[in-house]
Amino acid sequence: MPEQRKFVMRPLTWVFLAIAVVCVVAAVVYFTKSAEHLPSFFPGHQAGLTKTHTKHGIAMLVVAVFALIGAWFTSAPRPDSADSTGQDTGSTAAKPSGGGE
Repeated sequence: MPEQRKFVMRPLTWVFLAIAVVCVVAAVVYFTKSAEHLPSFFPGHQAGLTKTHTKHGIAMLVVAVFALIGAWFTSAPRPDSADSTGQDTGSTAAKPSGGGE
């Protein structure tokens, strides 16, 4: 029978997913708003400047991709209890080392 592992969403996975969503939203804002219409807490906000910050948007997308990769790695299946304790599962029997037969 094939071994089934349970998929686990760890707290760090949720943090990475939240970072990815925030970065994608920030990237959309950078791509669609000019520098004078950016929120004042965004880097690149300048009054009177009509250009968009495309490089900032690309950087936010790159950070989002890395956050999604981090979420993927932290959501690995949890090992079985026998595997995590290091106990032998009984599939192979250990032969006693012995005399010179």
